[in-house]
Amino acid sequence: MHLVERTLVGNPELSPVQGAILVAARQDIACDSKTFARLFGIAHAIVLRELNALMQATGLVTQTKRDTRTLRTHYQPTPITDI
Repeated sequence: MHLVERTLVGNPELSPVQGAILVAARQDIACDSKTFARLFGIAHAIVLRELNALMQATGLVTQTKRDTRTLRTHYQPTPITDI
């Protein structure tokens, strides 16, 4: 949680879920939406909404693959100098 809080301080435009998505990707905890949703007990639809907003508004993560049936979205953080 400390890394999420630090990320939110450095990026105040992010929601807490977006900060957690970014930290989880950078720490190799979860790099797809279904895994993130399961690990953190958040509905997959909410994770997808937050992930899409994160990709479109900030460019801090990029989509690498998407399953059209389940909508599982794989992503990776874009290289930045500070988390």
